[in-house]
Amino acid sequence: MSHLSTGLTTTNWFIDKLNVWQTHSDTLPFLGKTGAIDFDLFTGETDDVLKIKGKYPVMSSFSTSVRVHCNGSRVYVEGNPSRFGRMENLLGFETFEECIAVYNKILDHVGLPHFTTGRFEFLQGKENEAQRKLYTGAHFSHVDITKNHSVGAENCYQFLRALSSLSLPNGKHPFLYPNGATVDFSSSKSGRGSSWDYTKFYIKHVDLIDKQKSNVKGGSSDDIEYYEKVIQHCKNAGIIREEHSFKSKKLTRYDLQYYGFVDINRLVNHKTLTTLEKLTQTLEVATMDYTTIADQLLANGVCGSRQSANASQSWAMSWMHNPHFHQVTPKNNNFYVHKKRLLTLGLDISIPFRTDRNVLPMIKNQREITRRDHNYNPNWYRAPTTNNLILLTA
Repeated sequence: MSHLSTGLTTTNWFIDKLNVWQTHSDTLPFLGKTGAIDFDLFTGETDDVLKIKGKYPVMSSFSTSVRVHCNGSRVYVEGNPSRFGRMENLLGFETFEECIAVYNKILDHVGLPHFTTGRFEFLQGKENEAQRKLYTGAHFSHVDITKNHSVGAENCYQFLRALSSLSLPNGKHPFLYPNGATVDFSSSKSGRGSSWDYTKFYIKHVDLIDKQKSNVKGGSSDDIEYYEKVIQHCKNAGIIREEHSFKSKKLTRYDLQYYGFVDINRLVNHKTLTTLEKLTQTLEVATMDYTTIADQLLANGVCGSRQSANASQSWAMSWMHNPHFHQVTPKNNNFYVHKKRLLTLGLDISIPFRTDRNVLPMIKNQREITRRDHNYNPNWYRAPTTNNLILLTA
């Protein structure tokens, strides 16, 4: 049974990358790329336990693959079930059940048992230790969920530039890639998110073009023509892809790792996603005049007095013109008060002001960019299916 939730719906959300493991009580065959037995150079003794290293790749059409590993008791599969056997994954599977169905067919192919739902067992810990909870079914160790947005054919790069002017909670700052086609959020200088999660937005048709050569490898002329149609469809709609990675630590911390007791709704309704939804809505603010920031705050009910509105406007002026703004102001207790107010106008003063990214509030009659969920898909689109999977020997 699944644990259902309320709040944001799963409309247009689907599952991308998915890593799954499950421990079985039966003795299972070893599976991996290589195996090794430890040899002690001092004593000359050997460890009879075979250690499996690397994961065995199971291939499908269009150069797609997933990797499988089994150490004799635990089965592990990692990959992208929505992409497996397909040239692209503009759309993917919306439920874990569909993804697991793909993985179970792969496990049949290599002679390993299926991933299943299970039950919880509680074991008494040692003295002064808390009771331990074990789950007998499959566990998720990594989940990517993704969604398509439409911003209009000519607005993709402008949208990402504007998005790169906003920060996320917990110190996650934006990074706009040099080609302007991707922005991600990270709390570390190394990028790629943290050990907990990772968020990025990118222009879908640019991504498809970059990967076109490998994605259509082995395809027919009809396949190549279809791929070109998908590219053009994404370009015409101005599709921006939103992607969130839930890594093992985060899944475990919030009890999101148990197959059968979590669905995509619980991931979509996670605080990070709902916060990001609110932030992206601020990008739909159309025109404003720099001299009327205070008026905007009053008109929107953000400030209750002219004095407080003028104070926030003063902070916005300092943010745009004072190069030392971030060296001093975060130490001021009022910083977060004004940051919250100005965010309602799409101005994030926790991020250094840049004229090439920030939607300048002094420009009148600027073009409005409206973000919409992309919910139109042509009848020629090849939707994902759990049937007719082609499995090849690695």
